[in-house]
Amino acid sequence: MALGWLHHRSLFWRFLLIGIAALAPLVVALVQFAGDERDMALKVTRERAELLAAYTVERQREVIEEARGVLRFLTEMPEVGAGGPVCDAFLANHMALHRWIHSLRLSSPDGSAVCADRADTKLPDLHDREYFKKALSGADFVLSELTTDRRTGALAMVAAAPIVRSGEVVGVLSLGMFPGVFQERSPLQVDPTLDVSMFLVDQKGTLIAHHPQIRELVGASVRDRPAVQKALDSLEGSSEALDLFGVQRLFVFRTLPGTDAVLAIGLDRAAVIGAIDGVLRYRLSLITIIIGGSVMLGLLGAEILIFRPLRDLSFMAKAFESGDFSIRASTTGAGEVRLLARILGRMAEAITDREGELKAAKDVAESALAEARLANNAKTDFLATMSHEIRTPLNGIIGYTERLLDEELSREQRRYAELIQVAGSALLTIANDVLDLSSIEANQIQLRQEPFSFLSLIDDTVSIVSSGAGRKGVPIRTECDPDIPDVVLGDEARLRQILLNLLNNAVKFTRVGHITAHVQHKGRSERGELIRISIIDTGIGIAPEKRDRLFKRFSQVDRSIRREFGGTGLGLAISKRLIELMGGEIGVESEEGKGSTFWIEVALQRAEHLVQQQRQAKKIPATAPARILLAEDIEVNQELAKGLLVAAGHEVDTVTNGYEAVAAVQIKPYDLVLMDVQMPGMDGITATRKIRTLDHPAGRIPILAMTANVLPPQIQQFKEAGMNGHVGKPVRRDDLLRKLAEWLPAGDETAGSPDTTAQEPESFNEKDFRDFVDMMGADRVNQWLARFDEQLETTFASAHQYEPHELAQRAHALVSQAALLGFSEFSKFCSSLEQACLSGGDISASLLTARRVTQETRSAIAGLLRDRQCEHVASKA
Repeated sequence: MALGWLHHRSLFWRFLLIGIAALAPLVVALVQFAGDERDMALKVTRERAELLAAYTVERQREVIEEARGVLRFLTEMPEVGAGGPVCDAFLANHMALHRWIHSLRLSSPDGSAVCADRADTKLPDLHDREYFKKALSGADFVLSELTTDRRTGALAMVAAAPIVRSGEVVGVLSLGMFPGVFQERSPLQVDPTLDVSMFLVDQKGTLIAHHPQIRELVGASVRDRPAVQKALDSLEGSSEALDLFGVQRLFVFRTLPGTDAVLAIGLDRAAVIGAIDGVLRYRLSLITIIIGGSVMLGLLGAEILIFRPLRDLSFMAKAFESGDFSIRASTTGAGEVRLLARILGRMAEAITDREGELKAAKDVAESALAEARLANNAKTDFLATMSHEIRTPLNGIIGYTERLLDEELSREQRRYAELIQVAGSALLTIANDVLDLSSIEANQIQLRQEPFSFLSLIDDTVSIVSSGAGRKGVPIRTECDPDIPDVVLGDEARLRQILLNLLNNAVKFTRVGHITAHVQHKGRSERGELIRISIIDTGIGIAPEKRDRLFKRFSQVDRSIRREFGGTGLGLAISKRLIELMGGEIGVESEEGKGSTFWIEVALQRAEHLVQQQRQAKKIPATAPARILLAEDIEVNQELAKGLLVAAGHEVDTVTNGYEAVAAVQIKPYDLVLMDVQMPGMDGITATRKIRTLDHPAGRIPILAMTANVLPPQIQQFKEAGMNGHVGKPVRRDDLLRKLAEWLPAGDETAGSPDTTAQEPESFNEKDFRDFVDMMGADRVNQWLARFDEQLETTFASAHQYEPHELAQRAHALVSQAALLGFSEFSKFCSSLEQACLSGGDISASLLTARRVTQETRSAIAGLLRDRQCEHVASKA
């Protein structure tokens, strides 16, 4: 046991291997030192070759620049331009100044010689030479390819430049030269003792020149030679390769300026680093023997002690990864490896047992889930079918009950009929909720994206619920952030459904106190304007532990709530699903006994950017008196608009429908038409289209729509019909006169209307009323007040007798005159009632509100008439 550390499975051997590995850096350092010596010698040789190559390239560049200068000088000389013997003599004399120039020639554009330094230079025709074509096309300076002179065997090339007179090439001057790459400008002139091999090849691998000379290879392809291959692969690099004689050299490659030829300069490698290579080979041989023996011993020990056991464990881990836990690693390893193998085996057994349990549980869960889905789908189909089947007879019950209540009934009979109506309405609400819920769960709800007035939605919804809240003595307040956009894009009906549910719940659960509808602008996001609507009540509140039941279907806080307040527990569940479909959120904050705050937050895109009204209105431009046709079917609205226009100095004719408007514009010339959109017979839009198609000057008359429908789609419809603009109802004097000023000739500015200041809307705007009295006269206003009071009495006292579309027309007729007489809030209510009637929804709550606000307005009218009578009596006295 004392010698147990010598056992071949002991960790001692592993530590021994670590010690051997620690010696490796020393061995590497020795090899690196020898390698550094060789690299230094190679570096010095390479740098020397690079200097020689740089010297040759620079000499070549100098020759090219000298040739450029000579050509530039000669092309400007008049003697050259003169041609003939004068030019011949001048070129011959100039060539004698430069030993590297072997010919000078001036050629005409057709390639024939004009003059030259000697007779034989004139012989060839240059028109097919590439450099001649380039110079003739206007290139400032052109070089030919390198060639070998047949007489001397030296390298030669031609430089050419065009002679331009008055913007036209009249000739080409060419200069033949010896670059002297392997002569006076070669590295041999720097150090004649150098053992250097130089050659020039073109991009195709053809040998242009070589030093020492190899005449039989000049002009032949040598692309297969190692040095040439390296030269073409590395145009600006360096490499070791065999030269054309088979000698190993260190080459430097450079592209020769002005050509596509590659210059290669090679120095004898053996002469420089032969001794170093010998020492290096000895050292490398010795080190290789040492390292090889060490590696063999190390690999043998590692294979037995580490690699083989680890391979078994790796194979076992891969089997685990693929889900096979039946594989077991061998336990023949040493020490920690053997212990690890045993632990992995036990873990595999535990995982196998657990996997079996999980698989059985998963099968049970999947089976239960499938059954639950089938049951849920069957339930949803059943609810949808039953809801539709219930709604049909319920509509008949409720409709005929309403007809029955219109008949003469005894007190007891009326009571029974009212009870039937209440019970039917409650059952219809339940059926509607079930249908909505089943439609949502069946993914049959399609949200509509249409522009609507957000603030009007809030006002209308609160108005509908206010009547029921008023009967309980619980007022509803509205608080709106001024940054709320006027017109947004979304599903108005579904948003109204959510708000009605929240408001009705607040009214239901609030006995005393008040309810607040708080609308807040939370900023902007990529999806649109973030708007938060909070319905705050002072009702019974909700305990924290019961809030999680609120948004579950058929769920209420507790059973006592259903017994006392009624309901199905579907409203909030439906609201939550709808607001989530809109991409929004719903939540609640509540304290038992102190009230609740239900809120929704949704992002809505702006549908229209309206210009905000300025606190100080601009001065209204004056217009010249004009002839205006007013198309308006409601007599009171006719009289009001005509009074405003006549007071502004205009001549006004009136018609009551579209047929009369089309006929009137053809009989009498008018400067402008004010066209009501909703008229009997032919409406304003149809009449405008008819007028625009007339072959008559009236076809181009400006037409302005007079309407309360000012949403973007409606305005677009007006434009498509040919209308030039619109004036919103209720008609305001300042708005009307400003719109007229856009289309009528300007008048005397001193006659313009005075500045007015925009006022916040009130239930009764005394300033608007006083302005109207000043403009129209007290007696006439008294007549309008009395007539307005009669209309209110006949319209809303028996409103339940009218069909919805008839009631909408009557409400529409009251919008403008209510606003002009100062009843701005009542005007807004009439506009909302008109839209509610046209939408086909339930207007019973709105009719109750109508009776209340009508009574308030009539009381205010009675007071005004009394005040006007007192003022009249006082003025008589």
